[in-house]
Amino acid sequence: MTDTSSPQAALNPEGFRASPNGHVYGIVDNPERDIPEVTADLLAARIPLDGIHIYCCSEGADTLDLTGSKHGLLARINRLVKSVAYEGDHLQRIQTELEAGHALIGVAVGNERKGDVAKILHRHGGHDVVYYGDYTWERLSPRTATSTDADTGA
Repeated sequence: MTDTSSPQAALNPEGFRASPNGHVYGIVDNPERDIPEVTADLLAARIPLDGIHIYCCSEGADTLDLTGSKHGLLARINRLVKSVAYEGDHLQRIQTELEAGHALIGVAVGNERKGDVAKILHRHGGHDVVYYGDYTWERLSPRTATSTDADTGA
C-alpha cells in the first residue's frame, strides 16, 4: 500500500488512544497515494516519525475504537464524554470515513505547529482537519491553517 523507499509511520498502531490532546487530525481520501506524500512532507517539516499516527479503513476504525466498546467501561465513558464535547457527529463522521476506505492521519504537535501540519494535510486534499488542545478543539480550515484564528469547538 505504501512506498517502502522512504520511512513510513505505523499504520493502525496498537493500543487504545484515550485522548487526542496535542494532535492535529485530518482525513485523506486516497490512502495509497496520500499517506506516503503527507508523511514525506511532515518529515520534511521536521515532524518526528514517531509523532505520526495513521488509521486506515475498517481496521483503523477498529483500532481507534471510537465508542470505547472494546476497551471496557472507562473507555466507553471517556468516548461518551468526548462525543458530547465535540461538535455534533464528529466521531461518527470519522468512523464513516474510515469504513469508506479513507485514512485518518494524526500528528503530535504543539499549538505553535498546528497550522503547519494543517497546511500539509490540506495540500494533499485533507479535510475535517482538527487540532485537539487540552480543554478545547479547533477546526482548522484551509483559511485558518495559515492564520492564528480558528473556529473553536465546545
